Amino acid sequence: MTLAERLQAITSSKRVAIVHDWLTVMGGAEEVLRAIHEMMPSVPIYAAQYNPEKFSWLQGKDVQAHWVSGMPLSKQRHYLYSPILADCYRSFDLESYDVVITSSHTFAHNARPSATAVNFCYYHSPARALWFPEIDGRAGEGVLRRSIVKRLKRLDLVASKNPTYLVANSKTTADRIERVYRRPVEHVVYPGVNVEKWLDTPRVSDEEGFTMWSRLIPYKKFDLAIQAAKLGGFKLNIVGSGPYEAALKEQAAGLQNVVFHGRLPDPDLKILLSRSRGVLFPAYEDFGIVPVEAMAAGLPVIVFDKGGAAETVSAEFGEHISEQSPEQIVAAVGRLQGRDFHPDKLKEHSKQFATERFKAEFVEYLEEAIERGTERRYLP
Repeated sequence: MTLAERLQAITSSKRVAIVHDWLTVMGGAEEVLRAIHEMMPSVPIYAAQYNPEKFSWLQGKDVQAHWVSGMPLSKQRHYLYSPILADCYRSFDLESYDVVITSSHTFAHNARPSATAVNFCYYHSPARALWFPEIDGRAGEGVLRRSIVKRLKRLDLVASKNPTYLVANSKTTADRIERVYRRPVEHVVYPGVNVEKWLDTPRVSDEEGFTMWSRLIPYKKFDLAIQAAKLGGFKLNIVGSGPYEAALKEQAAGLQNVVFHGRLPDPDLKILLSRSRGVLFPAYEDFGIVPVEAMAAGLPVIVFDKGGAAETVSAEFGEHISEQSPEQIVAAVGRLQGRDFHPDKLKEHSKQFATERFKAEFVEYLEEAIERGTERRYLP
């Protein structure tokens, strides 16, 4: 049977729903959701918050948002409602579904299907702000915030028992799940990356130095890259926008070798990449789509030696830093500039993370989960 026929067999014999964390901004988790949605376009999607303006590909589709989505700033600053989002997912009525696919990086796994449903959970990570504040410190400090975090961690541990079948987006995430939730991860399925979009990026020159692109939020470590550019004198292009933008621009004030481009359309980003020497990615990420896209464009990547990026960018295709520090980035830039990389090999390496591979593995393990049923497994 073809992949489409296998999916038809599932959706024609089972009532299926998808539950996802907030749909307010496109990111890596949302690209995974798009791939799942492409395979099952008629399946309803449940999310606490939904901003249709940011998701044209869901126009006309069955998206069930919680009433909190209509509250002030809920679509623009979803994180303001974090203290109650676990409760929002717990309140969704999923009793009529036979199979629930949960795509969770924060609160979505709080959703509670019926006891007879197969809950297939694709984990992007346990909630980083709750369990790994050294990576993502957005939960903040203070007596009230600590009290909220304590409650959310308690709910999160309860929620971790909801899925009947667990798949992780990287070995890094699998390790986190087993450590925090004490549940075994059946399989690792790397997210699908639209590498085809980047393969036609030519190599023109190295005149633009190094490029870094993503949402401008603290744990992406743009601040370290700026410090490194100041220390090492190399050119740094920053592409993207986000809540950290003003602070980063203030940090880079007076540095002629740091250029902010804002959000760029893909054709313009390709032009910039075609004239770059390499890409910086010093974040501790669950998977990290940007390094794969960079390699698909024929560029080597400097990555932190922990997290999903260290799994996708081997020594042949970039440089690793053992600490998230400006000094280590500067040293890695020096090492990379002394090496020759073959764009065709980088592009070929990226293909193993293509979307079609993700879809095939995802369906294989979804079928396995349905066949196994509602059995839950725990570590001793």
